[in-house]
Amino acid sequence: QVRQWALGQVREVSWTSSLDGRKVYGTLVTPPGYAPGTPIKTVIQGHGGPEGFWWSGWLGSWHDWAQMLATHGYAVLLPNPRGSDGQDIGFTRGPINDWGGADFQDVLDGLDMLVAEKITDPTRVGIGGWSYGGFLSAWAVTHSDRFRTAIVGAAPVDISSMLLTTDTPDFVAGYFGRFPENLARMDASSPVRFVDRVKVPVLVLHGEQDRRVPVGLGLSFYRGLRLLGKDATMVSYPREPHWTYEPAHQTDIQERVLAWFDAHL
Repeated sequence: QVRQWALGQVREVSWTSSLDGRKVYGTLVTPPGYAPGTPIKTVIQGHGGPEGFWWSGWLGSWHDWAQMLATHGYAVLLPNPRGSDGQDIGFTRGPINDWGGADFQDVLDGLDMLVAEKITDPTRVGIGGWSYGGFLSAWAVTHSDRFRTAIVGAAPVDISSMLLTTDTPDFVAGYFGRFPENLARMDASSPVRFVDRVKVPVLVLHGEQDRRVPVGLGLSFYRGLRLLGKDATMVSYPREPHWTYEPAHQTDIQERVLAWFDAHL
């Protein structure tokens, strides 16, 4: 069946960090038949981790949205900012004590590259992702005005709460140190502390049985937005852990992602 589909074009891209001149890599997917130099609506999707990476392969699943979006007219940038695998160990360790700092600037620099190359319409940019990709999405709309909407999937939006409730507390401590002596540092990298800054619609998605990033974290971000009267929607999936397994839920996530970006971009 897939052989009959007109798929988006996948290519590797790179850009220069505005912070230290390092080269940052990523994958770009553009719609079938896309004419270069035509600015179009764009979604940036972050990967999980932070120690994960995007690749130039098949990008179509419940959490890999690039082909789905590209075949509906979007350019999709899949950045590998510092924290990602694929470069040296110093690059991968970049976000230690600094989630939302240099890693997020790497993402913004990638967006600048797309705008400069007239691929992206800067007035029609959204961001989304799962796990750490969801964190970057939440961080983006609490620390930037360049995104018209965000999809926050199973995201560690409250670092200290995650450390105290996750099934892998050593993971959080590896980035931020021990609790409570590093609480201030954790709070400084927690998007939930900055929900008052959000000015755009947000969709929160989360599995109800998630032990890695417990569903209470997604609920706290959603509830924080709603208590301030902001435009937010949350969908939780029964029986699902951090990874979504049931086909009906996998389909629902993809349908909601596409509908959400269509509505807001």
